[in-house]
Amino acid sequence: MRLHRVQILGPQGLSEPRDVELPVDHADRDAAGLVLSPGWCDLHAHLREPGFPEKETLATGAAAAAAGGFTQVLAMANTQPVTDTADRVRANIARARDLPVRVVFVGALTGGLQGRRPTDAVALRAAGAVALSDDGRHALDLQTLIGALQQATAAGLPVLIHPQDESLGSEPDAELAAVEQAVAALRQVPGARLHLQHVSLAAALPLIVEAKRAGLALTAEATPHHLWLTADALGRWGPLAKVNPPLRTERDMAALRGALIDGTIDIVATDHAPHQAAAKRDIETAAPGISGFETAAGMLLTLGLPWPVLYRACVALPRAILGIPLPPDWILIDPAQTWTVEPDRFLSRGRNTPMAGTRLIGRVRMTICRDRVVHQAEVPVG
Repeated sequence: MRLHRVQILGPQGLSEPRDVELPVDHADRDAAGLVLSPGWCDLHAHLREPGFPEKETLATGAAAAAAGGFTQVLAMANTQPVTDTADRVRANIARARDLPVRVVFVGALTGGLQGRRPTDAVALRAAGAVALSDDGRHALDLQTLIGALQQATAAGLPVLIHPQDESLGSEPDAELAAVEQAVAALRQVPGARLHLQHVSLAAALPLIVEAKRAGLALTAEATPHHLWLTADALGRWGPLAKVNPPLRTERDMAALRGALIDGTIDIVATDHAPHQAAAKRDIETAAPGISGFETAAGMLLTLGLPWPVLYRACVALPRAILGIPLPPDWILIDPAQTWTVEPDRFLSRGRNTPMAGTRLIGRVRMTICRDRVVHQAEVPVG
């Protein structure tokens, strides 16, 4: 391996350029001017296996994650069957053993995601689950959530909440009611850790600020698409822009960006939700979700987010929320490369994105996981 002069991303941002060894294949090119970052971690992804191979498999999802710079991914439990028992967690871990990136698994918070009976948190953790979540559903009442949170806390697991009260549909009130419920439950369970998934509303942010000021162990995420797109995208892209929670207003988007920078929103997570073309044919019946792994880094870099924010939101805090260490994995980022999103070239089986044709600035050039190069993008000519 040869020496390459790069900047290294750390908690304070970018280092001064320094020489490091990198396994760059192109002998006539070097990595000068690029950024070497610890591998990113995605706390919210749907890998669809078992049950939905037409949408994604663990293998295709892991390849897409590597292309996006994610060396660690948390897979949600809304598979078929639901990952709500210790045996199913162990089976998923066995399926993921030889993947190019590190895939860890959430266990369901309630049986079948039905919001009625908490799962066996101790058994799920013993089997290898690193968190509990009913993501994709929010059918819990307050007392059931408190009971599930108590069990999760006794097992030492964080709880990830899909804050959207099903009884209120997808209107803003549904998100606000679920955030209020989550905070109320958290107040009742000493030592509990609770994470709000895909926050989308400006009006939810004061509730998060208040809970944090009260000393509650509450964290929150935003998705790249809620930081980038508004409801106007539905007019252009139709079903490809249908997500859950829905895309919101310009005011909401701007507030989320500010909240990510000031730390009210702790992390970015993709909510990678791949679907086959047949599931996205018309706006009324379309399944919600965007295939998010392969565009996330470019979207965040194009937004011009400060490097320390990217480190906190994509490297350090996702793992801290799960209580897992930062592994010795790396990605090489070209912050100046301009490229066009071409879904037909995605490694994911899901080509469902409203970003098609968008010009982005900044791209992951190489992903190194477990001391192996698991993805290497084309090197731009010139």
